Amino acid sequence: MAAAVVSSQSQLDHTRTLAKAFLEDPGPKLQAALLARRVEVDNWVTDYWLDDMYLKVRLPLPINSNPGMVFPSRKFAKVDEVADLAALFIDDLLDYKEMLDRGELPLERATSREKGQPLCMAQFYRLLGVCRVPQLGKDRLELPPMRPEGEQEELVVVACRNYFYPIPVKAADRGRLTPGEIQAQLLMAMVDAAGAPLAPRVGLLSSLPRDAWARARDILCEDETNRHNMELISRALCIVCLDEAGGNRADADADTNAFLRAMHGAGTKHHSANRWFDKTVQLIISSDGTVGMCYEHSAAEGVAVVRLAERALARAAVAARPDPPPALLPAPQAMKWTLKTDVERLIEQAGREIDRNIADLDVKVYTYKGYGREYMKSCRTSPDVYIQLAMQYAYYKMYGHLVSTYESASLRRFLEGRVDNIRSAHLPALAWAKAMCADETPPLSEADDSQKKVSFNLYGKKLELFDEAAKKQTAIMEANILGRGIDNHLLGLRETARTQGPLPDLFTDPTYKLMNEFKLSTSQVATTADGTFMGYGAVVPDGYGVCYNPKKDSIIFCISSFVSSSVTNTEAYRQSLEEALDSMKLMFQHRQT
Repeated sequence: MAAAVVSSQSQLDHTRTLAKAFLEDPGPKLQAALLARRVEVDNWVTDYWLDDMYLKVRLPLPINSNPGMVFPSRKFAKVDEVADLAALFIDDLLDYKEMLDRGELPLERATSREKGQPLCMAQFYRLLGVCRVPQLGKDRLELPPMRPEGEQEELVVVACRNYFYPIPVKAADRGRLTPGEIQAQLLMAMVDAAGAPLAPRVGLLSSLPRDAWARARDILCEDETNRHNMELISRALCIVCLDEAGGNRADADADTNAFLRAMHGAGTKHHSANRWFDKTVQLIISSDGTVGMCYEHSAAEGVAVVRLAERALARAAVAARPDPPPALLPAPQAMKWTLKTDVERLIEQAGREIDRNIADLDVKVYTYKGYGREYMKSCRTSPDVYIQLAMQYAYYKMYGHLVSTYESASLRRFLEGRVDNIRSAHLPALAWAKAMCADETPPLSEADDSQKKVSFNLYGKKLELFDEAAKKQTAIMEANILGRGIDNHLLGLRETARTQGPLPDLFTDPTYKLMNEFKLSTSQVATTADGTFMGYGAVVPDGYGVCYNPKKDSIIFCISSFVSSSVTNTEAYRQSLEEALDSMKLMFQHRQT
């Protein structure tokens, strides 16, 4: 905490007094209760973490929670090719689901830091057929029902022009559809939607704040047909969003536009109503070639989603075009909705709110091309550690201080483990950032001998401080992935205290609150396919969200903040980050010299 801004020294002293008192009482009692809970449940923190991070958060899902993922763009000569790609994706998802149903997903093992430890695979089983259901105060995750082998039935829901078409793709009595049969079903849905009147924009309801959506959903479910529609959406393998062209902003580049459309659908004038944001997996294929995914985050982390998506992409790239079916199946029918006046008003409200939230979003997808993963490794530094320190340096360059930073640390070494938090804003990072922001010296080639000596001494100190910061960052990272992080432990103690009475003063203290305001929310989401990346929104009104993807010779950053904030500016942070990465290369050139 000392590396970040605090309200005052007196407040920090007060917090230390509270922490000392907590260690005497009630800390030991809460720790004993937490140890008892560890014996009773598979994972003592996951339920607490899931509620705190997702299910109890009442903000709308788009922008605030759901990440967007971009796939390489395509060129479609005709609408049949859109259906071809969607059919191949769906066919691979069926293969994947059947592999999961047979329990044949290969076990993964840790490749570093106590290599060989088995990794929990539970997240991979919570992607297909999963849906987040809004409820007052706390949502719930609805998982697919377990059926005996041979009786599994699967469907997908296709969203097209704001209509939703349930398409059974596997039945107990006839097996699964061929890719050609799926393609024909998709085409019939697209033709039907094109000739139909404007659809009720029911999908917008899933973009509401969670309590408002929960109340609207309860009203909808009073009607039997609406309730059946909800059940179909909930248990569908995924939503396949077949978008029309359009939605790109004139002031944004192609990558940024593709990401925005994946993240929120580009507003009510474009595709935001052609979504169901509660659904864990939403594949998005647009007739203008934009391809991506929007996923609801509570069920799984990015690594599982990337694995699922890249497998489908790779198979679709080499698959033959689906063969025409020998006979056409009955055409899919769009869901019909019975909408009361209250719900119709909420749909209009949802449209206004998502458009306002989209207008407030300041996003830039930025590919740094100065160097990438291989150069960072040549500096004898983990690329993740390198990039985390670069982001601290960039923030310090702009603001003259550091802030609480969140970097997700995988806990898959533990049963049902999700993530803990690698805190990158520490004192060694602060000392190094301060040194880097000191007066710059001329490059070696342009300096005389005396300047070279001064330059060497200055850069020698910077390198020494960088090594200390990298060592600290690595130690924090290792502690987290091995289950020794502080955030989950504090969360467990706090939630245990909540069950026993009023919260201890430590957990209501302003410094504790500041510690959990992550003005830098970061995560590495690496992909193997070119042109594939992921991003998300900032988690506080005056913060940044930064998702990064180190490639061999470049780094892709998805940087987000809010226009309404007088503190943040995405382009300014992007520029500061670029300058930081350039300066770091110059620093390491002095080490080589």
